[in-house]
Amino acid sequence: MLRRAETAELAAIAALIARHPMQLLAMGEDWLAEIAADPANRVMVWDRGGFAGFAIIETAYPQVLTLPNLAVTKAGEGHALIAAVLELAFAEMGAHRLFLDTVFDNPRALEAFRRAGFTEEGRFRQCWLRPDGLWADCIGMAILRDEWARKRAGDAAALAP
Repeated sequence: MLRRAETAELAAIAALIARHPMQLLAMGEDWLAEIAADPANRVMVWDRGGFAGFAIIETAYPQVLTLPNLAVTKAGEGHALIAAVLELAFAEMGAHRLFLDTVFDNPRALEAFRRAGFTEEGRFRQCWLRPDGLWADCIGMAILRDEWARKRAGDAAALAP
């Protein structure tokens, strides 16, 4: 289940961000609280009988959302979290477009987003300064409402008996 984060959970989200091997954004609790306080944004907890991850969804422009960060606590849970984020963004928040970027050398993230229906839109050269002082290129990806709806309908048809 994807639900809004409670203030007490912001520390767990910040800690998960900090220990991720591809950490790019050092989002502390204060920054997360600022994002969560804006009604146009969402700091969400992936609750699978306990804290299993999070997603941050921000409004970039009307009906255009960005996904600056998400992570799961256990490998293999990312696909379900991404599906829940898409449902929230398009069905509940009324998005027309959801976009993100991820580092070029994170093949698991790139594959998870491609499987979810995101399209690669380009490469941002040296867009993130890593903690080791090296710059990393990022891959921009997005999914539009109609693409999500077709993917969702196709997935449902594939599951039907």
